[in-house]
Amino acid sequence: MSAKANYFKLGMFIIVAVVIGVVGVLVLGAGKLFEKRIILETYLNESVQGVDIGSKVKFRGVPVGNIRRIDFTRNRYEQEKPPLQRRSYVRIEIEMSADALGAKTETIVNEDLPREIQNGLRVRLTALGVTGTSYLEVDYLDPQKNPPLPIDWKPDYPYIPSAPGALGRIVSSAEDVFAQLEKINFERIANNIELLVVSLDNKVSELPLGMLGTNATGLLNEVRVSNARLQKLLERPEIDSMLKDGSGALAGLRRTAESPELTNSLVQIQRTLRRLDQLVAGKENDLGVSLDNLRALTENLRELSENAKRFPAQLFFGEPPKPSKTLP
Repeated sequence: MSAKANYFKLGMFIIVAVVIGVVGVLVLGAGKLFEKRIILETYLNESVQGVDIGSKVKFRGVPVGNIRRIDFTRNRYEQEKPPLQRRSYVRIEIEMSADALGAKTETIVNEDLPREIQNGLRVRLTALGVTGTSYLEVDYLDPQKNPPLPIDWKPDYPYIPSAPGALGRIVSSAEDVFAQLEKINFERIANNIELLVVSLDNKVSELPLGMLGTNATGLLNEVRVSNARLQKLLERPEIDSMLKDGSGALAGLRRTAESPELTNSLVQIQRTLRRLDQLVAGKENDLGVSLDNLRALTENLRELSENAKRFPAQLFFGEPPKPSKTLP
């Protein structure tokens, strides 16, 4: 009887634990169960190493969904073309919350998505540290630098174009650099450098180094002789005396210019000139009359001089005698 009671209690315990677990899952995942989720797709023309089904999808760093499926576009589209003529883009289906794009339904997403794509909405592969794992990043990039991949089919789900990942851009840039380096003819450059060195060596060997050395030595000797003569000239006592006399003369001239007697004399001369100017200005009329009288006196003296030349006696005896009347 006691064994049956123990089995009953154990069974009830298991049932209650299962019920509690289911209720807990429902409570904790209620938001996920009732959350509106949409399916999007994108195409990448590069390796998707590091991501797998279930990998995270982030919108500007915020987790908004997961990768639902990974395959190739040639397996779903362009079925009318031969297999070798189909594009080999990697097709990725993304399951994400509609709220991440600011929409509640897939219809709103289809209406607003073209405008967001024109504004630069892109998907790119982003590495997660140095662990080798990656995730898909949804963000706004420059639409001019990241044009969509060319497609000629209608996607099954709303489509977001992709952009090259950071690793893909680095590899592409490195490949371009190496391609440019391959175009450089290093062998030709080395040959040209060798020819240049040989030509320089020949030109140097043709230079008259002996003559150049002789001319340089002669020039240095002339410079030494000129320097010695200049030193002897500067050491002569006449130069020192002349410099001292010149310095003394300049000092005397400076003292004379700065002496108060010279300053007072200049002031006195200025005063005298101002007084003379005033005197001439006040006596201008009298000076004019005096000049007129002087001019008249000069005329009288000239006339007297002429008469003295012609009639010298008149100067002492007055008027000349009247001429006598002669008889007919």
